[in-house]
Amino acid sequence: MALAPSSAASAPRDRDDATLRAAVGGLTGSLTFLFGDDAVTYRVIDGTVAVEEGARDGDTAVRLEPQAWADLLGQVRTPINLLLSEQLSFERGAFARLADWDQVLAYLHHGIPPYHPDRADLRGRDPRASMTLDDSDEELREQLQTMGYLHLRSVFSAEEMAAANAEVDRLAAAAREGDDTSWWVTAESGEQALCRLVYASQRSAVLQRLEADPRVRRLGTLLDPALRIAPDRMEGSAVLIKVPGKTKGLSNIPWHQDCGMGGHAIFCPSVAIGIQLTGSTAGSGNLLVVPGSHGQSMHVQWRENLDDVPVVEIDTAPGDVTVHVQDVMHASPRPTAAGGRRTMYTTFYPAVLWDHIGPGEAFNDLVRNRTQQVAGIA
Repeated sequence: MALAPSSAASAPRDRDDATLRAAVGGLTGSLTFLFGDDAVTYRVIDGTVAVEEGARDGDTAVRLEPQAWADLLGQVRTPINLLLSEQLSFERGAFARLADWDQVLAYLHHGIPPYHPDRADLRGRDPRASMTLDDSDEELREQLQTMGYLHLRSVFSAEEMAAANAEVDRLAAAAREGDDTSWWVTAESGEQALCRLVYASQRSAVLQRLEADPRVRRLGTLLDPALRIAPDRMEGSAVLIKVPGKTKGLSNIPWHQDCGMGGHAIFCPSVAIGIQLTGSTAGSGNLLVVPGSHGQSMHVQWRENLDDVPVVEIDTAPGDVTVHVQDVMHASPRPTAAGGRRTMYTTFYPAVLWDHIGPGEAFNDLVRNRTQQVAGIA
């Protein structure tokens, strides 16, 4: 999955000054990357950023290998990915300070602008609208392109969802911690609880048919007919199972973009299809989204840093489908009541994915096998 090593000089390009200032925000000080014998320092000066090759005096200094630096520059891997894989260390400062620079680096090196609600153009469309398969592809596409997500009602029948849930019951009964086809969390009771089945269609003909259903394909290819599913990599089709109460681990996923571990340059904009095997409300842990946030970067503490950001809760019925572009900002919060939401996610990716990521090589495969580290940051 690696890219060729790159020098610092190849990275920053001319950018719009106003957008760069927005990315900088209230950031001050400097950040140094040390890779091999080389170094580069980013320095905030009068609300904008100067890049100094060879300078090593940043307030925060990050040490990493040249290949890791190239991956970071190329949006192949993110700081949190490199931290979890123990491929960066700090000679000065700490990870939180590096995270503060993320939006600046994303804009300087890739032109990904920082999100702000004033710049999100919703084109007069309703961010809470729900649609059906009777709507035209053009109408569905316009809503998806504008919001970064869709909610469609009654895509699958009650009978289809009952059959799918029976298969999830079977797979859940067979799941064991460490089997590499499931995720587990520590429940409020202190016991281990199953929160996700991965590569599920590889072990179920029923779920495989659901994954390949023409209705799913229609929605997954609205933005690009060349996108296709990856049953044997990127967790394939995964079933989220919301565990009630306060859990330790990655059952209740905070605000994130699905490329938050990396891979933006490889698989964005991928499209995730969420088949609602059960209904979802706040009580069962529903999906939250920020309309119009896709294609932009958001600070990890955006809720503290930004005012008046619209948030939409998507309540669903069994058989409904959600669709989201993977870099839209979204969350899967803790259920407020009994929990239990089940959603089967099947994602459509660009063909370039297969050039970089093989079976078992996805970032979530990495995270799934580092449960102690993940629990410490979740």
